[in-house]
Amino acid sequence: MWQDVFMHTRLLLLILGAWWVAGPTGHAQDHLETSSDWFLEGINTPEITEQAAPDRPIIVAIVDDGVRTSHRDLQEFIWVNPSEIAGNRRDDDGNGFVDDLHGWDVSDNDPGVDPPRNRLSEYSHGTHLAGIIMQMARAMYGPRAPEFVRIMPVKALSDGADRPYIKDGYKGIEYAIGAGADIVLCAWGVGHIASEEERTLEKARDRGILVVASAGSFAEGREQFPAAHEAVIAVAALDPDGTKIGRSNFGSFVDLSAPGINITSTGATSDTAYDSRDGSSQAAAIVAGAGAIVRSHLPTYPPERVAACLKQSATNIEGANPRYRAKLGAGRLDLARAVECPLFAENAPLRIELVNPQGFLRIRPREKAATIWSIRVEGHVHGIRFTPRISEGRAGESDVTIFKEESGLTSIAERTRLSDFPESLFVPGSAAHVAVGTEGAGSDLDWLIEYRADPVDLSRLYCRDTVHLSEEGTIEDGSGIHEYTFENDCKWLITAPEGKVIRFNFTEMDTQPRVDQIYFFNGSGTHEDIMAIFSGTEIPPVLTTWSNQALVWFVTDGDVQGQGWKADYSFIAP
Repeated sequence: MWQDVFMHTRLLLLILGAWWVAGPTGHAQDHLETSSDWFLEGINTPEITEQAAPDRPIIVAIVDDGVRTSHRDLQEFIWVNPSEIAGNRRDDDGNGFVDDLHGWDVSDNDPGVDPPRNRLSEYSHGTHLAGIIMQMARAMYGPRAPEFVRIMPVKALSDGADRPYIKDGYKGIEYAIGAGADIVLCAWGVGHIASEEERTLEKARDRGILVVASAGSFAEGREQFPAAHEAVIAVAALDPDGTKIGRSNFGSFVDLSAPGINITSTGATSDTAYDSRDGSSQAAAIVAGAGAIVRSHLPTYPPERVAACLKQSATNIEGANPRYRAKLGAGRLDLARAVECPLFAENAPLRIELVNPQGFLRIRPREKAATIWSIRVEGHVHGIRFTPRISEGRAGESDVTIFKEESGLTSIAERTRLSDFPESLFVPGSAAHVAVGTEGAGSDLDWLIEYRADPVDLSRLYCRDTVHLSEEGTIEDGSGIHEYTFENDCKWLITAPEGKVIRFNFTEMDTQPRVDQIYFFNGSGTHEDIMAIFSGTEIPPVLTTWSNQALVWFVTDGDVQGQGWKADYSFIAP
């Protein structure tokens, strides 16, 4: 019973806290104010009005609940199927979809990609995302923006759905693949993925399509799919200070972060409607728009290279997010640097310093000189994992040496030929140095190796789930001279010999009053009688159990921390 009460209380606080940080999801606007486009400045959007238009616009498919194609700000940007004749009730291009002039409704199996007229306020998500991409294109290219970027609406929610849950998202991706999309935006997700859905994502990648998805808006570290699939860019949401917003998901599966609060964009309720929304959906739309812009400047780049440009150019945000070290991807999107994409510059330096928790090593031929990358990730991480993403050209006798750095000492962690580099290589610690010699390699050598820091679960940083103790001693939060961590959920089960009871004598106490608490249960679990709850900065009184077992449970929230606590325990006669 107590466990249910405590966990339900924590869940309620989490939900209320997420609402307070993120705010309501929609705020009506009369028009699109220039002051509301803070995210454009936040991602360092350049203005490139002199850029020559590509042979054709980059097509961004928005697989969602529909797009209001008649909106005054979106009309020019809506994709038109060049092989389809409007309204003749024929499948002119032979793709199996009759009159799919602007996209397709894969749920209702018809060409109606607009939200249903009787449910405009419910089916407004996709229209809002479309307006974000539109704003980015206009900021970059001005009045010529539709020459560079077009939006393909793919409706994946039936008009008669019980609730606005994207049920047919993967069917929508399949349509986008066949219709010629360059970028696919999936601002939805669930906690699992089927094998055929994985094949759809891999098919998109193999066809040269970049898929971008939201990490989720549940304030959890739980993976969401399609975002967590390796063929997809997973996006978390930030505020203007570069801090994760309360409702955004996080985790090692995240690839990149972008603004996701107070994002004003087009609304679905009329052709002149606007509203403001929060969440990782909006952040994902910003990254999808950035992917389209990078693709328009580098049209020959496959999705792996476009993704690498986006991630390698990101701004480090680890210092602003100490609770989420290596859990917000490579950092915050920087569009200007992504368009320049120095990663693929021909005259790269021989020594490269990298500090972001994710990034890439590009290996090109160098005569009589090795390229050296020094990677230093901030904060606690288990280690750094290296994975080849592109392996083109003849490696010859090229060699790779990876050094690990621990306690100020450097030693060789791995030495291999480039051609024998494993599918995945893990080096412990937060710092690693990579030296690559390419003597004898072909002039066409062009490898791309991704590195990712493996984050530490802070809630388990100073303890395990349940520690079993049967000898007298001391228990503490484990943080030593440091503050204890956020969202602790640690337990100690102490068992004295039969006929004895347990006495606790606190020697240190500094926790957030009435919030971060130490619970004492008389027995082996949280279903037993509770004896005491201690919190605050005053040393608690001596506590003696009623039996030979006690469960101690330390629970903290995500806010202000303290220096922790320490208690001696002994076994005495009752």
